[in-house]
Parts: sequence; structure tokens; C-alpha cells
Amino acid sequence: MPSSILSERNYLTYLGGSLFSTQGVWIQRMTLGWMMWDLTHSETWLGLLAFLMFFPVVLVGPLFGVLVDRINRRRAAVLISLLLSALAGTLAMLVKTGLVGPFGVLLFALGIGMTNSAYQAVRLSLVPELVSVPNMSRAVAINAILFNSARFIGPMIAGVLINLYGGATALAVSGACYLPLTLVLLCLKLDERARSPGDGAPRRFLADLLAGVRYARSEVLIARLLLVICCSAVLGRGLLEILPAAVDVLYGRGVEALAMLTSAAGLGSIVAGLILSVQPQARLLPALRWAALSAGAVLIVFGLNTRFEVGLVLVMLLSFCATICGVATQSLIQVSLDSAYRGRVMSLWGALNVGGGAVGGLLFGLLTEHTGYDLSLVLLGLFSVLAAGYATRGLAAPAPGR
Repeated sequence: MPSSILSERNYLTYLGGSLFSTQGVWIQRMTLGWMMWDLTHSETWLGLLAFLMFFPVVLVGPLFGVLVDRINRRRAAVLISLLLSALAGTLAMLVKTGLVGPFGVLLFALGIGMTNSAYQAVRLSLVPELVSVPNMSRAVAINAILFNSARFIGPMIAGVLINLYGGATALAVSGACYLPLTLVLLCLKLDERARSPGDGAPRRFLADLLAGVRYARSEVLIARLLLVICCSAVLGRGLLEILPAAVDVLYGRGVEALAMLTSAAGLGSIVAGLILSVQPQARLLPALRWAALSAGAVLIVFGLNTRFEVGLVLVMLLSFCATICGVATQSLIQVSLDSAYRGRVMSLWGALNVGGGAVGGLLFGLLTEHTGYDLSLVLLGLFSVLAAGYATRGLAAPAPGR
């Protein structure tokens, strides 16, 4: 790792808090998924859970993006992290007392999804304030390494907690993991100058939102990169959202195997992040094309496979490709956009990335439950290859942002 990234003190401080919060994210995700499967044994319910947790970012993420361009981002991040901790703690108490069923889990999933939508917009706009432009792509790659290291470790922690103490304890631990992030955010040194508040009128708010959409659409590279991340999220990550069902239906295994599959996905993402963290920006586009096309091929093979050991490798490869797509598109957009539109454009990227995974989870859940895994995954894999080929065709390197 070049020494220059180590001189970014604000960024390294932020990473220290994120180290804990990302563990909480993955402990919570696995716990909720396993609880829902244990309660319903339905792929459709699992897909609906993923949909409610991640799709709100599509509906309200861009709205939060408008606010982020106006407000103090650090204060917003502190409030949101506290709210995420409170939601996890409240759900833990309800699970402990047996007062929550499938519909209750879905309700909390919606609340978590709405809150995460706000944090997604804040986080994507906050990081560029913590790191210099030359280190932007490396910072994005390191964020991916950190997040997916948690994907590797968090499910193992969740599996142990669920087996020994139950889902309530796992959820309580996930809520506690947000508290160190809150303390770190309070310690950051940022430019506290007031942002343009706007006039607060709904008409002006909507105009700002539409201006961000028009800007993203008018910039050819940004528009194409948003299309790539949409295809990758829906068709490349949808399978990862229904792993609790796949591990039971395809392999006849339990929560330990789910932890292994989820950790394999994390390992694939860690490797992708490590590779990208040492690559120059010029290599991001070729890597993006390769990963987007390969994800579809992996889906096809997964649909034809019946061995758990091979499934581990395929999940790792799928996550590897998804991380390449996510890091490359985010890095290329961050360095090429006008900073005046950063909150709004990056909220659109977040809406497509996270919301696409939600749509993919629901799509995969419905298709696999009603048409079977083999046919569904082969067809979706073929469509993924075609969509990726179209989305990555003719992409050119970005010009530096203003």
C-alpha cells in the first residue's frame, strides 16, 4: 500500500469506527435471514426480507442525497448510527420475549432499510471529504476490503452467537457494534462551513433532485457506469440474498454451512478489494468489463452444480465479480463528477447498488421457489451476460472531476 494513504489521518480514524459497524451489519444480515427462513421456510419470504431491507434506498436514497448536499454530514452520520443501534436493540428485545413473527421482522427490516438509505447517502458523500483525490480509488477499494472482511468474519460470529445464545443475542451484539462508529464520527476534523440550505420548499427540493438526475444522465460515462452497477446488483448479487434458502434446499445443510457460504462471499470480495487497491485507475475499466461478464457465467454454473464444496468456490467468485463492479464504478464516478452534485449522484449510485440487490433478491426468490434453482439460475445467468455486454460496451476513461 503506498504510504500516501497512511497520511490521511481523518480517513484512518473513520476506518477505525467502520471496523466495528461493518461487523454489526453482517451479523444483523445473517441473523435476520436465518430467522426468516427458520420461521417460514419460504424463498419468497426471504426475497421479501431482502427487498424491504435494501429497496428503500431506491425510493428515498436520492431524496437524502439532496439533503446531504445541504446539511452537516457528520452530525447526520452520528444521528443515523445511533438510530441503527436502537433499531437492532429493540428488535433483539422483542425476539427475546417472543413478541415478533415474520411480519414483525419485515417491519423492522423496512425501518432498517429506510435508516440505511440515509446513511448510504451520507457515507458516500462523507468519504471524499476524508481523503485526497489521488487516493480516492484506493480509499474506495480499502472500504470494500473492510466491508467484505466483515462479511467474512461477521457471519462466523453470528453463527456462533445463534447456536449458543440465540438470535436475540446476535441482534443485540449487532446493535452495539454501531456505538464505536458514533464516537469516531464525533472525533473527525471536517470543514464545518454551512452548506447551502435551499429554501426548503418542496418545489425547490424536487428541482434539486431532478437537476442531479439530469446531470448524471447528461454525462455519458456516469450514465453508463450507473447502468453497469444496476445490472451487477440485480443479476450478480441477487443469489447472495437467498443463500439461507439455497444452503438448505440445494445442500441440505444448516446455519454453519450458511456461515461458510457467506464467509466465502466475503473472502472473494476481500481478494477483489486487495487487487484493486494496488491497481492504477487506468486498469479499472478493463477489470469492470471482465467482472460484469464473468458474473453471469458463474450464475449458470451455480445453477448446474449440486456439490457444496463447488458452491463455496462459485459464491466466492460471484462476490469477487460483484465487488470489482462496485468498487470500479464508484471510483470512476467519484473522480469524474462535479463536486456540486456529489451527494445526489452518489445517492443514485447507492440506490442502484443496494436497491438492485433488493430487487435481485426478490426476483431470485420468486423464480427459484416456483421454477426451481437450475432453470432459474441458468436463464438469469444468460441474461446477465447479455446485459453486461451491452452495459460495458464503448466505455471510455473518465476526465477528472471539478
